[in-house]
Formats: sequence, structure tokens, C-alpha cells
Amino acid sequence: MQEETVQIEIVRLMKVSPETLYQAWLHPELLRQWFLTTPRTNQKLDNDPVEGGTYEIIDAKNQKELRVVGTYQVLIPDQHIVMTMGMPHLSDVEDLIELYFEEREPGICQMTFRYQSDIPKERRLTRLEYKQKKKEYHDSTVHGFEMMFDKLQQVIEEDDE
Repeated sequence: MQEETVQIEIVRLMKVSPETLYQAWLHPELLRQWFLTTPRTNQKLDNDPVEGGTYEIIDAKNQKELRVVGTYQVLIPDQHIVMTMGMPHLSDVEDLIELYFEEREPGICQMTFRYQSDIPKERRLTRLEYKQKKKEYHDSTVHGFEMMFDKLQQVIEEDDE
């Protein structure tokens, strides 16, 4: 089966230092509040935030369990993270997340988020149907990440208080 890659880039200004934002991507208590889970639905969150270290999140909603796993590939403190993200119950393929943190002015960090996912190309679909499916995946994924980043901003602001 052939695959095509969907790439997403989201750039956001966050009211926080690069150091705090970097930690929000690695610290389990902060992750539990916004990254693919919530404190109410989280069943497990383990991570080893070192290069080559792994993470695992188990979230339960509507009597369904969602398991997310990944590996930290690059960690440059307060600047850059590269990590994989996979959902073993859906696919053996892992997506790639790249993050860049850059201070724009004191207390304002620009987060550049890049996401790459391979979408299987089903033979039964016409080229137009596949293009539409790929666009729907892209748009729904962007929407999901935007909602997560809204929650991230809220968590960071509450944590700073």
C-alpha cells in the first residue's frame, strides 16, 4: 500500500518564556493537563524526557482506551524538541513532531510546531476522493492541535500564577 505524507505547521505566540513552554512538553504533571489527555480522563502518563527516552499516555473516554506512545529523538533545552507519536491500536506507523521555541520579547515565546504523518493511499479511492480524504485529515488534525494548544496556553497561565 502506498502512502502520502501530510505535513502541518502551526506557529503560535504564547505568553510564556521558552523555558516554561519547553517544560510543558516534558513535565508529566503539565502534560497530563493538556497533551492528548485531561486530568479527568488520564489513566497513565509515563515519560523519560531524555534523547532516546520514551513516553506513554493512556486516556479513557466513553469506555474506550486511547494509548499514545513515542520517543524523544532530539532535546535541546528551551529551544527544540523532536519526538515521535504513535497510536499502536490504529497503526504501526509513528508520526513525527518537531517543536521550536524562540523568545520574541520578554514573556512571549513563538512556538513553531511541525507535524508529519503518513496516510495510506487506498486503491479503491479515486485520485479526487483520496485528495479529499487527505485534506479532511489535514484540517481535522490542525483543528485538534489548535484546541490542544489553547488548553496548553491556559495550563501555562494557571501554572504561572
